[in-house]
Amino acid sequence: MAWLAVLALLGGFLFWLDTLRARDLALTVAQQQTARLGLQLLDDTVALMATRLVRTQSGWLALARRFRFEFTETGDNRREGFVLLGPDRPPHVEVEAYREARWH
Repeated sequence: MAWLAVLALLGGFLFWLDTLRARDLALTVAQQQTARLGLQLLDDTVALMATRLVRTQSGWLALARRFRFEFTETGDNRREGFVLLGPDRPPHVEVEAYREARWH
C-alpha cells in the first residue's frame, strides 16, 4: 500500500513539473507574439485557465492547456489573450480584437 502512495506522489510531482514547463513556454510565446504585434504584455505573466486530456495523432492521451494573459496597445486599457498548448501542434495564440493606435 505504501508503494501506491509513493506512486501517487511521484505522479503529482511530474504533473507539477510539466505544468511549470508549459507555463514557461506559454509565457515565452505570449512575449514573442505581443512584441511582434507591437503590444505590451501586462504583468509579464500567464495564468493557467484549463487543462484537459486530448488524443494525439497516434492515439495516445496527452494534456492540452490554455493560458490567459493580458496586453495593451495604448497603455490605458487591458485586453485579453490566450496561448493554447497541445500535443502534435505548435503553440497557438489568440488576442482580443484591438484598435491599433497610429499617430500622424
